[in-house]
Amino acid sequence: MQRACATRNFREIFRLVNRRTGSSHAEIAAAIGKMTSSRVSDIIRGVRGVRGQQVIERISDGFGIPGEMLGLPKRSWEGSPNGMDGTTNIGTTVEAVTDSQANARTQYVRENPGSLDLLAVAELRQQVQTLDVRYVTEPSTALIAEIGQHLGQLAYWHTHTTTYAVRRDLYAVQAEASTLMGQLVWDASGRTDHDTPRAYFAQAAEAARELRDPVAEGLALLRTSFVALYGEKSPRTGLEIAQRSADTVENTSHVLAGLAALHAAEAYAMLQQRRDCEKALRNAEWHFSQVSANDAGVSMFSPGQFGRLTGSCFLFLNETTRAQTVLEDTTKELREGSKSHAIALGNLTLAYIRQRKVDEAAGTLGQAIDVVARNRGGGGLNLIFQAGRELQPWRAVPVVHELNDRLLNLIASA
Repeated sequence: MQRACATRNFREIFRLVNRRTGSSHAEIAAAIGKMTSSRVSDIIRGVRGVRGQQVIERISDGFGIPGEMLGLPKRSWEGSPNGMDGTTNIGTTVEAVTDSQANARTQYVRENPGSLDLLAVAELRQQVQTLDVRYVTEPSTALIAEIGQHLGQLAYWHTHTTTYAVRRDLYAVQAEASTLMGQLVWDASGRTDHDTPRAYFAQAAEAARELRDPVAEGLALLRTSFVALYGEKSPRTGLEIAQRSADTVENTSHVLAGLAALHAAEAYAMLQQRRDCEKALRNAEWHFSQVSANDAGVSMFSPGQFGRLTGSCFLFLNETTRAQTVLEDTTKELREGSKSHAIALGNLTLAYIRQRKVDEAAGTLGQAIDVVARNRGGGGLNLIFQAGRELQPWRAVPVVHELNDRLLNLIASA
């Protein structure tokens, strides 16, 4: 539910409410108001979408979804012990199912593995996806233990599974959980441990192949390319893996194909192959223009991704003015406080420094330090220290001296 809300995937939100609460289409329509049961049915089937601020606000109120989860202001009923201040809604039922009932059921299945069924696996998958949403803004070290427990649970359940349907869903959760664990351990190491995340990504790819899910396999390969590109500093290896990812998801997901093209473009930029880089950027842009709500990878698509990687490409190609222009716009599009936001701010700082714009660089570096102090993202962490090193010619400037102190304090608090 949290991932669906974060991406405003209303088809998935409606489907989850329908499935987990047992509410009929008519009951869902009544809870939202000014909506027919046939429209609810169309939304769940993907025939129609949801548009308009007022409709989204009614969905938030009707389902009891906190405003922040849907990118809305805090709703008037939030904090009320009875929910909607006298208005009937099904949101508390959703929370009850996804929290207390789901946790109780998962605990029961842990103790009685013979009762393992599709619902129990779906509930574990929801917990993994919740951690994936939290990864965007929270320190990886705070999440590793929990995802580790889920992986242990999956391994245990695999030994007690006999039905094809349950085993298939276990592979789906395995692919997602192993991919996330690979991200977490790499991030927590400050992108210095490359072998462990590679092993988890390989596990994820293997589970995806068992499932015959090209999107999950393509994502695991794409994450592996990140390790080669940004950890091992091997652009040729990273390029080869990114291209394998693109081949894997061909005709399956424009989102993942676009992301693979973006990182291939960055690999070309690292290799100073300008023409190939620009061709890959155009390819990524085309894929993103084709994305629809039905894309299997739509939850991985977010505003600012294209600009963040394009700006990074321009930096590698020493086109700092173009990088600055793109990254200034991109930092306004990305979710504030996210790990991607820190990376964009770090790269924008480097673009300023390389044009000797010290005041501007100091401003964005200060913002980036604030973000990294909260989420401890490995990519942002590496960039802010690189920016700190490149600012050393101006270390006598008071604001630069202050930033150096903040960077040292960040190390001390790690």
